[in-house]
Order: sequence, then structure tokens, then C-alpha cells
Amino acid sequence: MKKWKLTITTLILGTILYSPKVSAKNLANISDFRIKSALLAQSDPKEAIVYFHRGINRHTSGDTKGAIEEYNQALQLHPNFPEVYYKRGISRHKLGDLKGAILDYNKAISLNANYPGIYNHRGFTRHNLGDLKGAIADFNKALSLNPNFPEAYQNRGITRNALGDKQGAITDLTTAANLFKEQKRITNYQEVIDLIQKIKIPDFFKKSGI
Repeated sequence: MKKWKLTITTLILGTILYSPKVSAKNLANISDFRIKSALLAQSDPKEAIVYFHRGINRHTSGDTKGAIEEYNQALQLHPNFPEVYYKRGISRHKLGDLKGAILDYNKAISLNANYPGIYNHRGFTRHNLGDLKGAIADFNKALSLNPNFPEAYQNRGITRNALGDKQGAITDLTTAANLFKEQKRITNYQEVIDLIQKIKIPDFFKKSGI
């Protein structure tokens, strides 16, 4: 079966952190993720936030192992800091520690289950681990929290294609393309259109008898 490469794009506080390539084409993700005011209400969270941002900066600069060290420090100060588990999960994923990433995403969700981006990240990690049905469940949850999340539609479409549900894949990818177009994200739009055409090509040859 045709395999696509996954591309992850994460936004935090409005800054693109990275776009690592993993293993199934363009399982893109954008997570609109912000430090919540509830965190600021905790006792003296400032030092943990400093380590958190240092972790982000180190990840951005390519020092993924250093980023994990910073996140570990933040968690020593605040063990119930969901954003740190989420970000550490992304760093672990980049290093190839997919099971460790899943554990961090699970912990982040247990602390705050309302971030669609975490489900999207856990979904493509499950995809990479071969748990395609689990990935679909995560993309479904991300979309229930944010119905206008084009990356989640794109990801679910790619996973549906991997499961052999070609029509479901085309439906999801078409929705993703329309949302990208509405959001004036033309590069993403064209990328998804190209994916749709690649999925349709085998049917074209079959109908043409080629």
C-alpha cells in the first residue's frame, strides 16, 4: 500500500517550532497551544515557565536532548504542567522515542483534555506505531474539540487511506483543502490537492483499462 510521509508543524505562542518528517506523507499538524491562565494561578509557577520556554528555544535551535532536560527541570518544579508534558512528547517523538511521546501525551491529556493539538500529535504518533484505528480515534477527538482544524482532517484522511478507505480519505482531504483555502494557506491547500490527485490516479487507470 502507498505510504505517505508525515510532516509535523507545531505552533506555540504563535511561533513555528519545527517541521520534522516522520513516516507517512504529510500527516501535518498545527497545534494552537497557549499557556493557560489557570497555570498562572498556581503557586509560584514562574521558574517552571522559564524552564519551559528554555526548552522550546533549545528545541527550536535543534538541541532536542537539551530541550528535554529543560522540560524535566520544569516538571520537577511543577509536576502538573500539561504544556510541558505535551512539548516533551514532541521532543521525544523527534528523537524516535514514540512510546515515550505517547506517555507524555497521555499525561498531558489527563491534566487537561481540551487541547485538540495534543490529540492530533498523539494520533500521528499512533499512526507511526501502526495503531491506525487509535490514530483515527485521536483525530476524531481533535475535530470534536475544533471542527475547523484542517490538519486533523488531512491527518485523518491519510490514515483512512492507509486503512483502505479511499473514499473517506478523499472526503477528509477535500474538507482539509477547503479549510486551508478559506484560511488563505495556499501552500497547504495545494499540497492536499496533490494528495487527493495521487489517491485518485489508480482509480483513473482502472476505469481507463490501462
